[in-house]
Order: sequence, then structure tokens, then C-alpha cells
Amino acid sequence: MTSRTPTPTAGTILCEGQLSRRKAPVNLRAEDAVLFSHEMERDIPSTRLLELRDVWASADGFLFKGGRLLPESFAFPANRAQWKTRSVVKFLAGNYLLRRRRRLRRPAAWIIDDWSFGYFHWLADALSRLYTIRHLLGEMPLLLPRKYEGLEFVRSSLEAFGVREVEYIGEGEVVQCERLFVPTQTAPSGHYNEEVIRDIGEIVGAAYGDEAADDGRIYISRARAPKRRIVNEDEIIGALGEFGFRVVYAEEHSFAEQVRMARAARFLVSNHGAGLTNMIFMRPGGRVLELRHHTDRINNCYFTLASALGLDFYYQPCEPERPGEDAHTANLLVKDSELRANLELMLGQ
Repeated sequence: MTSRTPTPTAGTILCEGQLSRRKAPVNLRAEDAVLFSHEMERDIPSTRLLELRDVWASADGFLFKGGRLLPESFAFPANRAQWKTRSVVKFLAGNYLLRRRRRLRRPAAWIIDDWSFGYFHWLADALSRLYTIRHLLGEMPLLLPRKYEGLEFVRSSLEAFGVREVEYIGEGEVVQCERLFVPTQTAPSGHYNEEVIRDIGEIVGAAYGDEAADDGRIYISRARAPKRRIVNEDEIIGALGEFGFRVVYAEEHSFAEQVRMARAARFLVSNHGAGLTNMIFMRPGGRVLELRHHTDRINNCYFTLASALGLDFYYQPCEPERPGEDAHTANLLVKDSELRANLELMLGQ
């Protein structure tokens, strides 16, 4: 007799909560303590399974019901608060009246929010939620907007998890779900359930890059990104080359190739951006250097990620190209002498 996965129950705890204690940056300077001190400890809540009935899902990835956008659509409550009343009314009117309706009678699973389309948020947030319900996906499809089908890293990471069926919401379509199972966040974005994020690295690493690690040294360049580039990158590439680092442009590589490179690497350097997300696939004991805006105490997602993964974290504060520019957009100037000192420390030379 074939065994069958039990029907999921709303309210089930999928992952127990935990207290995450972070390991300080190896090269922490007293004057920079303010950048990290508020992130040294964080309560991570339990992850629960929600069941939403007769809820609508839009082609742009929002859930709504009864004339309101549901909080499960958003990475943070503040994201919902930014919607003005007229924007909500326009969204609801467009989806209720102008889009083609389809009813999904089968139970389905939902793992995304309004930030999940980006590389970091898909791997760190959406895949973490997928991990908690992976045992359910043999009996129900994963529901995603059609735009996710065009992202190679989405398709490849779902394959690594053995997801057999994805139900896509077409452009110009809205889907009414009789039963939609939604795991809550495994942690607020930028924080992590440590066991979950480590297991994700192991699962994807085993699928695409589980050969032995070596002394790989990689620098992931943001030269082709629209913002947060290194202004004097030619200069620092010369310094990195002297220390044995090779330059990687993520845009030139498939997701599987990026996993393999990170899996084999012991040392990873990049400025704040999606490329650093690949540390998820490094093995414990690896070392990461983040080049970051010198005043940024908000965007600590890679510091906390390195700690959760058991990696040694190094940082280098950098001045923005234009004085006073915000850390979210600023191009950075990297001091060559400071970089060389950090590389020597990082490599143990």
C-alpha cells in the first residue's frame, strides 16, 4: 500500500523559533562597532503554516480577498503601508474587473512576497519558505506568477529541490484559490533560521556543485550592475589579482555554474549586492569580505548571513563616489592600501 503525505494542517509549526547570536566581523574596529552592534543578537520566530481559503492571487504576485490586500503579500508591514488608498483601489478594480479569472480548485502552495523577484530575496527568503513545505509539494503545485518562469535561477533552484509541478499565473490573469497553503517567513528578511539556510546550501550544493572545496579565490564584480558599482575597480582588480583572486561576472554564468564556483571557493570578495548571496553555497569555515558604504548600519544581511552559515566575515568601509549619497544606490571608492591589508588578514598572510 502506497503511503501518503498527511493533509497539511493550518497552524502547524514548521520550524521552531530560535535565538540567533552573531559572530562579530573578524576585523572589527572599535570605531565601526555602531555598524553591527544592534545586529549581534536576534530572536527568530517560529514558522507556521497558514491556510488561506478563496483567496485571489494576481499576476504580479499579490494576494487579496474581500476588497483588501493581504499582509502575506509583503516582506514587511511597512511595504503595505506605502500603498495609498487610491493605489489599492486601482489595483483591486483592475484585478476584479479587467483581468481574466480562473478558479484553482486544487490546494496549492505560495512562498513569495513583494521582494521575492530579486536574486537575494528568492534564495534567502523564498527558498527558505519552500524548504519548510518541501514535503507537501508532491501532492500540490507551487503557485507563482508567470514572470518567475523567465528567471533561470528560479527554475534551477526549484529543480534542485525536486519541485515537480509549478502552476503559473498568466499575464492578464487572476487566480482564485480555494485552498492556498502559505508558510510564514522563516525569519524577517535579512535574518535567518540558521539550520534552514545551511540546509538550503547543502541541498542546492549537492545538486550542482558538490565536488571537493579548494583554495578558490573569487571576486564577484558589479561592473555591469546599474548601481552600487566600484568606481576604481580596475585598480582593485590589480590588487586582487596579486593575491590570486579571479574576477567573476555573475551575468556570464548560469545558476549551476555560480553554485559550483561558490561551493569550491574558500575566499569570496564583493561589494554589497546580489553576488554575495552566493556565500550560501560556500562550506563552513570559508571567508567573505564585503566592500560596503562607510555609514551603512541598515544593510547587514550579508554580515548576518555569513554568521548563520559559519563563515568568517570581514568588511571594508568605503566612501561613496558622491559625498552623502545613500548606501542603497552609491557607487563606492575602495582604498587600495586598506584592501591589501584586509586581504592579507583574510588569507592569513
